[in-house]
Amino acid sequence: MVVLYFLVGLLAALIAAAPPGASNIAVINTTIKTSISKGLNIAYGAGFGEVFLAFFALQFSMTFSSFFGMNPWVEVIFISLFLLAGIYFIFKNHITFGYKNPKPLKKRTGSFLTGFLLAFLNPPVLIFWLLAFSVIHKYVIMVSENSSILTLALLFTGIYIGKVLVLYFYGKWGNTISKKEKCDTTKLYRIIGIALVTLSIIQGVNFVVS
Repeated sequence: MVVLYFLVGLLAALIAAAPPGASNIAVINTTIKTSISKGLNIAYGAGFGEVFLAFFALQFSMTFSSFFGMNPWVEVIFISLFLLAGIYFIFKNHITFGYKNPKPLKKRTGSFLTGFLLAFLNPPVLIFWLLAFSVIHKYVIMVSENSSILTLALLFTGIYIGKVLVLYFYGKWGNTISKKEKCDTTKLYRIIGIALVTLSIIQGVNFVVS
C-alpha cells in the first residue's frame, strides 16, 4: 500500500512533465548545442524544482480544490489554452509574426540551477499540481502535509524520478536530432501539438462528463 504513493507521484509527474515546457525545451536545446550530459544537469535541477512546486501545491490543495469546484470556468480556460497551444505547435511552421530573429546568443551550458528555476517558476504547472492533488484526494489516496514522513518521501521521490525520466527522454530525442545533418524540428513540433490537442480533448470530455 505504501508503494502506491510512489507510483501515484511517478505517474502524476510523468503527466505533468510530458507537455512541452521551459525545462523540456531547455533540455532539448542544450543537448543539441552541447551534449546530453549538460542537458541532464538541467533535468536534475528541474526534478527538484518540480518537487518543491508539488510540495507547495500540497500545502494549499484542499483550499484550491473547493475554489475550482465553485469556479469551473477556470478549468475551461486551461483546457482552451492547452488546445490553442497544441494547434499552434501543429501549424508552427506556417505561422509568421513578421519579425527577424535576433542575433544568436553565446552558448550557455546547462546548469542545475537553471533547471530548478525553470521548473519551479512555472505557474501553469503549479495549477496542474493543485488540480492533480484534488483528483488524487478524491479518487485515489488521501495525502496531505500532515501525512507521515515515509508517505511524503515516497510521493516526492516518485515525482522527482518521473520529472527526470521525462526530461531524459527529451534529452535523448535532442541527442538524436543533433546527430542528423539537418535538424528538421517540424516533426517534433507536430508531435508535441498533437499531444497537447489530445490532452485538451480528454480533459474536455472529463469536464463535460463530470
